[in-house]
Amino acid sequence: MLFNAPTHTKKIGNGSLALEFNANNTLHAIRVGNLMVSQFETPTTQNAISNIFLREHNDGRFEVTPLLFSNADIETFELSGNRIGWKTTTDKWTATVIASVAELTNTYFYQVEVSARTEMTYDLVYGQDMALADTGAVKTNEAYCCQYLDHQVFNADDTGYTVCSRQNLPQSSGNPMIQLGSMSKVIAYSTDGYQFFGNQYKVDQVIPALQQPTLCSEKYQYEMAYIALQTEAVSLTNGESEATAFYGMIEMDCPKSNVKLAKPISDIANALVNTAWDVERQVELFDSELFKDNVIVGESLTAIEVNEFFCEPSERRFEENREQELLSFFYGDNHYVTLQEKEKHLERATGHVISSGNNQDCQQAIMSSTHHIFGIFNSQLTLGNTSFNKLLGVNRNSLNQFKHTGQRIWVKQEAGYAVLGMPSAYEVGLNFSRWVYKYQNGFILVTSFSSAEEPAVQIDIETKGLDKALDIQISHQLVFGNNENESEVKVSRDHNTFVVSGNDSLIANKSEGLSFVINPSSNLAEAELIQDSETGSAQFLMLKGTLTDKASITFGGTLNGADTRDITLDFAIEKGLYQVNQDALIKQFSIKLSNDEDSSQKLNDMMQWFTHNALVHYSTPHGLEQYSGAAWGTRDVSQGPFEFFMAMQEYDKVEQLLETIYSHQYIETGTWPQWFMFDNYASIQQEEAHGDIVVWPLKALADYINTTSNVDILETQVPFTSIDKEFGFTEETTTLFAHVERQIKHIEDNLVPGTFLSCYGDGDWDDTLQPANQSLRENMVSGWTIPLTLQALQTMITALEGHREYATFSSKLAELFDNMHADYQKYLIKDETIAGFIHFARDDKGEVEEIEYLLHPSDKKTGIKHRLLPASRSIIAETFSSEMAKSHMAVIQDKLVYPDGVRLMDRMAEYKAGEQTYFKRAELAANLGREVGLQYCHAHIRFIEALCKLGDAKSVFENLFKIVPMGIQSTVANAAVRQSNAYFSSSDARFNDRYQAYASMDKVMNGEVEVKGGWRIYSSGPGIYINQIIHSVLGLRFLKQDLILDPVIDRNVGDVCLNFNLFGKPVEITITTSQGEHTPKSIAVNGIEAPFSLEPNRYRTGGARVSAEWLKKQLTDNDNKLLIKL
Repeated sequence: MLFNAPTHTKKIGNGSLALEFNANNTLHAIRVGNLMVSQFETPTTQNAISNIFLREHNDGRFEVTPLLFSNADIETFELSGNRIGWKTTTDKWTATVIASVAELTNTYFYQVEVSARTEMTYDLVYGQDMALADTGAVKTNEAYCCQYLDHQVFNADDTGYTVCSRQNLPQSSGNPMIQLGSMSKVIAYSTDGYQFFGNQYKVDQVIPALQQPTLCSEKYQYEMAYIALQTEAVSLTNGESEATAFYGMIEMDCPKSNVKLAKPISDIANALVNTAWDVERQVELFDSELFKDNVIVGESLTAIEVNEFFCEPSERRFEENREQELLSFFYGDNHYVTLQEKEKHLERATGHVISSGNNQDCQQAIMSSTHHIFGIFNSQLTLGNTSFNKLLGVNRNSLNQFKHTGQRIWVKQEAGYAVLGMPSAYEVGLNFSRWVYKYQNGFILVTSFSSAEEPAVQIDIETKGLDKALDIQISHQLVFGNNENESEVKVSRDHNTFVVSGNDSLIANKSEGLSFVINPSSNLAEAELIQDSETGSAQFLMLKGTLTDKASITFGGTLNGADTRDITLDFAIEKGLYQVNQDALIKQFSIKLSNDEDSSQKLNDMMQWFTHNALVHYSTPHGLEQYSGAAWGTRDVSQGPFEFFMAMQEYDKVEQLLETIYSHQYIETGTWPQWFMFDNYASIQQEEAHGDIVVWPLKALADYINTTSNVDILETQVPFTSIDKEFGFTEETTTLFAHVERQIKHIEDNLVPGTFLSCYGDGDWDDTLQPANQSLRENMVSGWTIPLTLQALQTMITALEGHREYATFSSKLAELFDNMHADYQKYLIKDETIAGFIHFARDDKGEVEEIEYLLHPSDKKTGIKHRLLPASRSIIAETFSSEMAKSHMAVIQDKLVYPDGVRLMDRMAEYKAGEQTYFKRAELAANLGREVGLQYCHAHIRFIEALCKLGDAKSVFENLFKIVPMGIQSTVANAAVRQSNAYFSSSDARFNDRYQAYASMDKVMNGEVEVKGGWRIYSSGPGIYINQIIHSVLGLRFLKQDLILDPVIDRNVGDVCLNFNLFGKPVEITITTSQGEHTPKSIAVNGIEAPFSLEPNRYRTGGARVSAEWLKKQLTDNDNKLLIKL
């Protein structure tokens, strides 16, 4: 059956500003040209989250009616003069709202008139979501756009509050700004959707702000910009009326920073000329289940039911409780359970990313899907590229405000169909999610899982204990491309199989042959296709049937030779095999610390879940917040995936990784793109790159050769990428060694004139510190990039030792190393302290006038005295003397180590409403998140690496678990509740804005401010962390194939018992700390004393080197024991 969905083609505007409406007069979007003022494009089947709410005051309670788009008593009209109107009529009052656009300015109005039929007191609340960014940027990531929206709030005696919001990130029009206000006095406001709708909205769909006497009147700079304005109360008697208007005035460019004063209301009011209610025609409202917001929320489980579904209390790990309510826990083999009650405390709704088990090889056609706790059973379901090869749409809102996204299940009730929303409990494993809904004295169970080996995903829907069968329908939001409504989607049916394909030019060019299949079980045979009434493109596939016990839907497809069109899965089999395969990948890792059971279990659970996260980053790159991606950052892939596979001795995967990375090196310049796609879309990339990018592939390659002795890899034939050929691969291939030569030439060609120090370019690892002008790009030096480069050069020199064919090149590297190291000592280190940056300020003739030291004790300009990265990298690279390593670590411990982790600097860059001086994002981001908040977990991991280099075992274990989400409150007392199984990329202090944070960071240092988890899953951090556990903390690594044993263990945790495969053999490794905390004193393999030598370490006695030849002779196929006495 076909159903034609009305399209959104209606606009009111002035040729510049346009308010776009769906066919039922629901606001679709607000735009000025390509600038998207609103944050969300309201889908055809949904209500906008922007609205004007009339609140009737009733003895301290409020009866709330939305006056726009949809309510039980609403009518909507097209009015004369290119305007839209809505009329709501109740027993007590009538309200009309007119939307119009000024003729000559980018200003829109909502005129509101309320007429009373009885005595009443009311106020109005206008809420508007906003992004103020180019459409492409908004659809790439709404939250990211909001992080750079600066809100300034003004209060005047006559008009009350006015909010001016400026987009600090430059857009195609400049830095746009919007002023929101009212013709009536505004007595209260809020600035973010999480303030207004609240965390609990995703549970009960109730807006708590509308039941409070006033809005909170606090500025909150977060990730869902939503300006709400509350007018003062008005009292009317029968026959009286009151008129007012809300407005939004957009300036396309507000240079330098946000405004210091709001525009006078008199100037804006003059643009409102047509106020007449002249109806041209009434517009029909739609009646479809998809247009309704009826939601089923699972009832709370009893303690007995929790035990029956999951496990007994004694089997739970890292149980979280608050106010005597159970929130979450782990149990069994990597099961993590979240109860509904926990979601009331979370801004970031719990979610999961699953991938088919062939995700250990990124070149495979991998199927991936994203799950969300509030009833999104599959979304962003992809085969191959996670941005372009989508079958199902993306969830763009973490409060479940749009009920159409992805795959949803609707259950028929007496009043019609209702969608499954927040479950009673939500359980995730490595390759599955399970939703448990307690419903009508029984249960609805939904399990969505991936195949352990094939690119396929399946959803099983079951009932338990219900008195009768359920009539259900499952909706699928079809995309077949990058974004919704960009491709023509086609659906064909073959018996009970649905084939989804489409016309998408990018897919046709890059992924020809891509198609998806949807295979429902026989009890879901009835289908309805909802398509665009103009283009005929399929928007939704609805599968209907009666559920008596179980129904299933399997997703498969075809791509690059993979074919899963005829596949059906068994959950128990796929779950078990997936676990077996992951255990094999992590070499059967299992650890026990004799004096610390809690930390033991943290490490075991961390290893499983961070491996899951690392594989997402490697083969299906995207996250829960950062849903766009599908690419590797050159810097990131040279760390996370590379280090993870090195730690797991997966050298064939490392070789493939290195060849892929080097194939993206530009033949014209010798450097790399900042990021690139690695699959069929390999030509899509960002050409401009930070100054350190060229170093990372060199370091990775050198580390690989040093570990394996496989210098022959340098003779591997690899193409270049050509900028001039639209980023395609060159037809000719050259040896990897030729690539390295080109790489070194780029480094030499980009030294600051007169020095051997690399210029800063477009930045270094800390993305917030990108340079603000061209002089800084060319004449500034990063105190972090130089020791990193020195480390990479020295590692490659070591790797090439003994190979005469590379002797000349090695000598060249040694000369560059010596010259750079000399200038590192000469320029970067001043007064025994390394600078974050130095800037060679030049006169008009190019002569150096002054060397400015920034982020240094002598820095008088930024106010920042200490930067972590140059110091930690200098320790890791051993470019510091022993004395300097100790003194810098002392400063780090004193100034930068906080209860939740180490900070990037001793203070953040000062924020001045978006005014820019030295750095881009650090001075532009209004939100205190990611690197801006200074605790970026990636840097904390490198800090742990530096501590291991120094052998400071006590500090290692004091800091090791600060970024592990399992049971985090036992380590970080001020940690906010968060999803416990997902890596968080940053720890963000709970401040409302940058100004609060700048003035009160000492409270974070003292643990007085709660800290929240940042963006989840998609990061190189999980792979790097696992590598540090294996290579640095447990000290298991290889040098020229020999085994290096260099544990750094705090004796307070007791002896370590580790199961881990070495050389392909299972080994039980025992590390004792009775005599020390690092450097083995004796080693025994299967009872035989092992001969070893000690490796050099500039700061302490080093690790033990055991001959691979000797070791392999001692190891058997089973039951090996390795005893290390420190």
